Amino acid sequence: MSMTRALARAGSSRGRVGLLLTVLALVGFPLGAAAQVVPNLVPERLSKALRATSLPLSDAGFIVVPLAGGAPIAAWNAERAMNPASTMKLVTTYTTLSLLGPDYRWRTPVFLGGRLDGDVLRGDLIVKGGGDPKLVIEDMTEFAARLRRAGLREIRGDLVIDDGLFDIGDDSVERFDGDPTQPYNVRPHAALMNFKATKFVIRPEGQAASVMLDPALADVEIDNDIRLVGGPCRYGAHGLSIRDAGSESKPAIRLSGSYSAACGEQAVFTAVLTHRQFIHGFFKAAWLAAGGTFEGRTRIQRGAARGQPWAEWISPRNAAEVVADINKFSNNVMTRQLLLSATADVMKLPATMDRARRMMRDWLGTHSLSFPELVVDNGSGLSRDERITPAHLAQVLQHASRGPHAELMRTSLPQVGVDGTMKSRLAGDPIAGQAWIKTGSLTDVRSIAGYVIAASGRRHAVVMVVNGPRAESSQAAQDALLRWVYANG
Repeated sequence: MSMTRALARAGSSRGRVGLLLTVLALVGFPLGAAAQVVPNLVPERLSKALRATSLPLSDAGFIVVPLAGGAPIAAWNAERAMNPASTMKLVTTYTTLSLLGPDYRWRTPVFLGGRLDGDVLRGDLIVKGGGDPKLVIEDMTEFAARLRRAGLREIRGDLVIDDGLFDIGDDSVERFDGDPTQPYNVRPHAALMNFKATKFVIRPEGQAASVMLDPALADVEIDNDIRLVGGPCRYGAHGLSIRDAGSESKPAIRLSGSYSAACGEQAVFTAVLTHRQFIHGFFKAAWLAAGGTFEGRTRIQRGAARGQPWAEWISPRNAAEVVADINKFSNNVMTRQLLLSATADVMKLPATMDRARRMMRDWLGTHSLSFPELVVDNGSGLSRDERITPAHLAQVLQHASRGPHAELMRTSLPQVGVDGTMKSRLAGDPIAGQAWIKTGSLTDVRSIAGYVIAASGRRHAVVMVVNGPRAESSQAAQDALLRWVYANG
């Protein structure tokens, strides 16, 4: 029996256990899987829609559950442990939002490691990293201005960073998939600034291409080896090689490759330098722009911050806003910063990934969300190892929909056809604006998870995960499932 025939018959005869056994055998499942808590259930119209996409259902797992309660209205391989990619962020953001509360704000205290003589600090300026996931250039500009208004102009010592809030090692990048310049590869840091990344703006000027950094990084040499070429726009900014080229004490960035003059001005956001080097260049550039003076070095010294802070930066964003940023745009380093921040806050100890994983499991367990197959690597989905079943991911969504942060969690997700990573998907379709869906993407992994308000007004949790070599071509199947839920849910 072909897969398509089996699916069609499964849709028209939902209760036939023998046919379910046949379908399971066709996709390579052991017959013992027929005793699943969530049996396979593919209604005929959904079966037809999925067959039209040519997705091998042996690679997929999905489930659609009414939020009002009751059995799933569609399910397939729902209890298979799968790599969820970035839909794992739903587990992390729900857990941490519940632990921290939506109004939690990150604090970055400043200490004086010397005497303030007029507007001159005769000693070090000590900054204790508070784990802020989004201390960006606008924040640093205002931070520097506030320190200036408080009476500080010249720093005669060093900038000292106390990174003791997190204890996760010194590497600056993960090198996931082998490209350390990708911003998604940046590792967490207690004093993360601007995601340890800057925008390289390339502009043709005469016979050469100029390079500008936004934000600027002080004391960083730019080795511009870009070759400007004629003809149509074949080589843009994303085709350039941008690599660290200096030493620990003398950072440099080398840009090389061909750039077509016809491309005009283009920009690419790139992760560069170590955390220490980036913090130095980022802070110093903002400090000089604010009218300050600083000729010292930047050092990392755990435990350097002692006593009462002289000043403090409080993030203008609360945890609810950070969760929305994470889920709408799938920011990996922000997710990890959030998880480690919550760990340090809850455990009152330096955050490690082991402690973070234990904290997540403990919280989930106390809310009847114990999942034996759950594997949390870093909580962001940027992992080959993370695992959860579609059924359990849907259970998290159901639980969130009944909790005090239900609306915050739902609206933190990309709204189909409206914003975030779903802005261009299903735009103009009847489902546009009626679904909030987190997406996930890795090599051989594609996933969606979130909420759909059907045309009937009924609300559903929807999860679909595809693991396999055809995952990259599974968007049509994901969209078919969403359309089916909207029309039939």
